[in-house]
Amino acid sequence: MPTHVQQLEAELPAIQKLAQSSGANGFYAQEVLRFRSIAGTMLAVKEFTLDEKATVDERYITHILSRSLIENYFRIIYIFDDPAQTASRYEALKNSFRKEYSKLLNEPQLPHKDQLEPAGSSWPTSPGELDLNSMLTQVRNDYGDRLSYLYFVYRVASFDTHGKNLPAILEDVFGKKCNFPVLKIGQAFELMANQYLVVLNDLRSKGVV
Repeated sequence: MPTHVQQLEAELPAIQKLAQSSGANGFYAQEVLRFRSIAGTMLAVKEFTLDEKATVDERYITHILSRSLIENYFRIIYIFDDPAQTASRYEALKNSFRKEYSKLLNEPQLPHKDQLEPAGSSWPTSPGELDLNSMLTQVRNDYGDRLSYLYFVYRVASFDTHGKNLPAILEDVFGKKCNFPVLKIGQAFELMANQYLVVLNDLRSKGVV
């Protein structure tokens, strides 16, 4: 039986078409394409061991890239969890982008600002999106252990992203040789691909796809 990642690959034409749209549906489809590019590359590289047997050097790449994918995965689950709130939740995501982008432009020491798009003069000051943990609190009952494990992957991978868990720091902090957890990245990809298929099938049932 095909894996969820393989099943998602088979839906590529539909996803590519949906990615041409705007709004929450376009965001979903474009993120699935990004997932396919990043996760697909890691799965295709035979030198990557995407489970707990991975080397530290492998983890420096796989954990960092996976964190980026899981962050948007949580957003998509939250946005599509309640159809009645999809539009407002996506609007909150856009408001968060507006605020972060304005902060970037207002940074006094930032050079070459002329190369960036100016902020919109009428951008709203409505609240932005919830933090990821708050998002998961609202959908956890529906997805159970899947989200619990993926949040664990996300938080552990965050340490790799910032490069603060190198052996020297770990040994100095704990006073002994130790290894930071190596995650089951392949398992995480399967969980993510499965939910992306669920969203796609829901959109298909509504005639969107």
